[in-house]
Amino acid sequence: MLIIGERIKLLRKTKKLTQIDLAKTIFVSYQLVSKWERNLSEPTAEMMFTIIDKYQLPFDFFLDPVTQQTQHTARERILNAFLESMIASYDKKPTINKVAQVAALEPEHVALYFANSDELIYEFFNEVDRNIKIEIEAQVASHHDLITIFINNMAPLLYAKRVPLHVLYTRPYIKGIWLAFIKSKYKRILLAHHQVDEQEGLALEYLIEVLTAFISVWLSQPNPEPLKAFQSRMRRLTGNNINQWL
Repeated sequence: MLIIGERIKLLRKTKKLTQIDLAKTIFVSYQLVSKWERNLSEPTAEMMFTIIDKYQLPFDFFLDPVTQQTQHTARERILNAFLESMIASYDKKPTINKVAQVAALEPEHVALYFANSDELIYEFFNEVDRNIKIEIEAQVASHHDLITIFINNMAPLLYAKRVPLHVLYTRPYIKGIWLAFIKSKYKRILLAHHQVDEQEGLALEYLIEVLTAFISVWLSQPNPEPLKAFQSRMRRLTGNNINQWL
């Protein structure tokens, strides 16, 4: 099982980079990269997403597939406890000790799977988004209209996960990282299947920002409007001049 530091070192060697080279591309010191590779410290969840985005890596790059398969039950228990802890805490990120308490496990047991809360955040994001990403990528690959995909395919998947997504869109200690994660991920999915020039690329940026804003407003509500009502609203908004939105 490769740990995070070893994965960073493998990435650097594969790209034929020195620690200084890698550090410059992600705007950190080479001493910090060295600490990561020697497992003296670990990158935050936000930094892991930065590395993934910079080097176009799979979004599960820092996850171990063997661990995912053989330790699924314990992981699921911990992730559920993490969600419960975030539901109970609006403005303070749950600690590993708190998650362990909610999961009725010893902190040392949780640490076997997640060394810190940033690792836990990273895995939680991937767990929430995994099925959504698979479905949307399949639809985009079929070259369906993006707004239609958003309304007909993505919205039902989002609504099914409205409880964890509501937390991700409303907790200040996690919302910014979550938004950066999904914007980067879905931009990459779209670019993988659509060749765009500079002007189209700008339009794509706007589209992602607008759709993300729609989702954020919808799922930030204490009681998000029903799926069919949201889909109807999106069809009306995207089909009308902005002056007719209200």
